[in-house]
Amino acid sequence: MTKKFWIGIVIALTIALIGVSYQKFLRNPRCAYDGSPIAPIYEVDIVLKDASTYRFCSVYCATQWFRKNTQPVDHILVTDEVRGNKIDSYMAYFVESELITNEANGNRIHAFQQRQDALTHAEKFHGKMADDPFTIDE
Repeated sequence: MTKKFWIGIVIALTIALIGVSYQKFLRNPRCAYDGSPIAPIYEVDIVLKDASTYRFCSVYCATQWFRKNTQPVDHILVTDEVRGNKIDSYMAYFVESELITNEANGNRIHAFQQRQDALTHAEKFHGKMADDPFTIDE
């Protein structure tokens, strides 16, 4: 084989490796519902029974997906907006306020780990406490 052939192979493999690295590690994660970039402080993860995870940019997007796909869901993790901790949705306090987290979908629902943080947010942004949007109505 010629020297040019091997140089071509090395260049092609290098480009492929750079492309895969970009896709896997450098590109911002996207919402599984609408493809919006995910801001870590508003991220919602829906974990399925098979242990796979869907990531969402807001409570709104996660709720829209959840309403149509309740059967395979094992649990839902929301991000506390104050500390950035992931917590189970049934343990979170939710507030619907005037503060929009995502202009594309108009999300106004916020998640907090501590009740006092939720009440402070509700007072500051003219909101009210809300029920867990991920409960199944029977």
